[in-house]
Amino acid sequence: MIPIRIPRWSAPLAAAVIGSACILQNAVPAGTEQVIVVTATPDGAAALPAQETQSGSTPEWTETLAATFTPSLTATFTKTPVTLTAGQDLSCVTGPDWKLYEWVTKVAKDETVALIARAVPEIPDCFVARSGGGQECWVFGGSSTISGSTADLPVRETPPLPTVSFVVRNRVYIDLGDVYISPASDPSWGSDRLTVPFISVSGEFALSITAGYYDVRVLDIFGHVMYESHNRAIGPDDTYRILTVYPDVGFTIRNDYPFSICWIDVQTMGGSWQKLYATEDGGGSIYSGNTREFTLRAGAYGVRITRCTSAVLPATGWSIYPGMPEIVMS
Repeated sequence: MIPIRIPRWSAPLAAAVIGSACILQNAVPAGTEQVIVVTATPDGAAALPAQETQSGSTPEWTETLAATFTPSLTATFTKTPVTLTAGQDLSCVTGPDWKLYEWVTKVAKDETVALIARAVPEIPDCFVARSGGGQECWVFGGSSTISGSTADLPVRETPPLPTVSFVVRNRVYIDLGDVYISPASDPSWGSDRLTVPFISVSGEFALSITAGYYDVRVLDIFGHVMYESHNRAIGPDDTYRILTVYPDVGFTIRNDYPFSICWIDVQTMGGSWQKLYATEDGGGSIYSGNTREFTLRAGAYGVRITRCTSAVLPATGWSIYPGMPEIVMS
């Protein structure tokens, strides 16, 4: 073994080289060279070198260091799955509102699906599910049983609302002249959305609109309200995408003529005369000052009245619309 001679001020550096952090407890007289002998222990660990003075005297201390390493333990955590068992048939759609987003699949009553995400806090009962077929879609969990902690689910941002073709179908017996659609939070109706002169009887009109909740109002060409709804969903499904205007209107007729009426016939534009009232059907004569209750589809009608003496009065016209006042025949 070849001794290595280094000055005393180099001892800390040597200690760093061999991996030791020991502090010498017995000082060596200044100016005396040190001899450091590096040996190996049987297990391969470096031993603290023995120290000798130049004269070969016995060192005052020796020490052997051996490093022992204990392997660390790695903890494994398993998250409990979060599931939803449907309390009724559910629509699983592309966003957190089953009326405003496209339909993906159905989650049948009592079917269990895995929940993989939750909606933003403003929509607390909506979740992203993975269906039995592996499809990801949004479900409303308010009527269902949820197992596991939904608080551990990641938050999924709300996807953009789709653009839909909103259709207004005219199924009343008069042309429609105005269509107003405004956001449900807007107190004003805004401008008329109809881009054609009118929607004819049995016709329809379509416009593109972002899915959402709206106030909708449809008027006939005379300005009568034929349809009005507030906070109405407009979405991709035909149930919410198509508006069919076809109200049946209940109304009262009062006979202010000085004679009795036994027959009333009505006629739609271009149609034939249809019986509305006949005394032989069991209603008896409508005496002067008496009233009768009727129901007709909203629209414009020609009216023909026949006295009980079989005298027919000249035909007149009626407009039947929701909220109309009593019709007075005089």
